Amino acid sequence: MTYSKNLVVIAATALAYFLAFELNAYLFSAFTYSPGVLWVFLPAGLQLAFILLFVESGAIGIAIAVTILGFLYHPEHDLITLIGAGFFSGFAPWLARMVCVEKFNLDGDLKNLTPSRLMGISALFSLLAPVLQQLWSSCCGITNDIFGTTAVMFTAALVGTIALLYLAKLALGLYSYASES
Repeated sequence: MTYSKNLVVIAATALAYFLAFELNAYLFSAFTYSPGVLWVFLPAGLQLAFILLFVESGAIGIAIAVTILGFLYHPEHDLITLIGAGFFSGFAPWLARMVCVEKFNLDGDLKNLTPSRLMGISALFSLLAPVLQQLWSSCCGITNDIFGTTAVMFTAALVGTIALLYLAKLALGLYSYASES
């Protein structure tokens, strides 16, 4: 991918993630566990999709969006804390992808991505992202309930990822049905 295409992918993923985060906050604010932690997190599915499709460019776009969201929602936190949160949000799914490529023989271009492998990646990502984020938050003194918050974030990420995967499957089915008509 060329430099200009990478910049477009980074900007598009950052914008899409930002908008998905805002939509998720609007739709599921009633399902709040603690400030910034909801029981449903649909953007997790986008994180996984962006990482599977765009790898590093997707990770950078997510990191930028999360850092900007941090400035908007948590201006009381210092710059390093917010950048770290963005970093872990973008690169935890990238790390999960790399683990799956290296340890579980996932083909780098996803040719051997099966539904069961996708569910395994989803579960690994849903666990790894909250663990890294909560370890960072704990180191920064933001959270005291690392285990409870990690469990809720794991649940939210898994629910959000599976929901988004099924929405994508439904959309593809509807598109296929409409194109046959």
